[in-house]
Amino acid sequence: MNVVIALLILAAPVAVAVTLGWAAHRGNVLRFDLAQFRVGVPLAGRFDTPDADAYRAAHDAEAIRSRFEQHPVWPSAGVLGERR
Repeated sequence: MNVVIALLILAAPVAVAVTLGWAAHRGNVLRFDLAQFRVGVPLAGRFDTPDADAYRAAHDAEAIRSRFEQHPVWPSAGVLGERR
């Protein structure tokens, strides 16, 4: 008898989860959306908003790529002429 009660106690949460999942799928109620679980941290804000630093880095990489398409030589750091 104790084994049957233990199995019922262990199976009850699974049965409730299955029932709620079936009811939510059937009636489009209890819908979960990622917008309900937005994550944010202090001094950084929300993680789902566009990142200004990532946009700037992507813009810089695009500028470098387009520059090398037009002039495929890295600029030199020194004087190229004859020195005396």
